[in-house]
Amino acid sequence: MKRELKPEEHEEIVRAVAAGDRIKATNIYLSATEGSLTDAQNYVKRLTAEAEAAESEQSLKKGKKRTETGQDH
Repeated sequence: MKRELKPEEHEEIVRAVAAGDRIKATNIYLSATEGSLTDAQNYVKRLTAEAEAAESEQSLKKGKKRTETGQDH
């Protein structure tokens, strides 16, 4: 029966995703929840997309700050 992730398990998966190790992240999810491979892959894909969106947002903010301070020229 599938169970919910503990906060420390979620953080371990987030760290694996941040390190680019989706296989490790998927394995952690599978071991922790005893869920299906599809569930694990979808969870890791969602975390990866969230991380990429956050990274893009940070890049945009940095670019905007450079433009505002005149450092872009």
